[in-house]
Amino acid sequence: MAINFITELYFNTIVSLFVLLGHIALVVLALGFIYVRYMKKQLPDFLWEKWKFIEDNSLLFAFILALLGVIGSLIYSEVFRYAPCNLCWIQRILIYPQVIILGVALYKKERHIFDYVIGLNLLGVLFATYQYTLQMMNFTGSCPIGLGEVSCFTKEVLQFGYITLPLMSLTLFVFLTILTLAWKNADKEIVKRKSI
Repeated sequence: MAINFITELYFNTIVSLFVLLGHIALVVLALGFIYVRYMKKQLPDFLWEKWKFIEDNSLLFAFILALLGVIGSLIYSEVFRYAPCNLCWIQRILIYPQVIILGVALYKKERHIFDYVIGLNLLGVLFATYQYTLQMMNFTGSCPIGLGEVSCFTKEVLQFGYITLPLMSLTLFVFLTILTLAWKNADKEIVKRKSI
């Protein structure tokens, strides 16, 4: 039991550190977007090269993140025995098929994969945001979907004072949206950069 608790503690910490790094990356990405879009400036070459690398490999990164999300959810339920609530099941239903969809798109180099997964990701963002908001408000009511025995609002994981399982899910869905959009628009950015 002690080994399992320590393993769980390390796992939570490592996953939460990656989520925290993801949040920092989202802030940097948002600032870069504002800089380029609203200040009408061009990214410096060294940042453009980094973005180009991310954009060129964004479908691979999206596939890896979706796969890690599925593996992580299975570790929480099957290894650490966290029973998923109904809202967690919905988020799983929205993420699990994306591993296959993104894997096929990666194999076929499909540029328009964003069009296929945007619905899944937006629904995932909505459900995760809803669950996270109610968790952080310390809502104690019953799960609003179905007759689940597991509370949708219990904070099984709380790292750094704000990272919970629904926030991990929300971060994953946001990254999948951004990465698949970047993959779709990768060719357009090259043309745009050359014309400037």
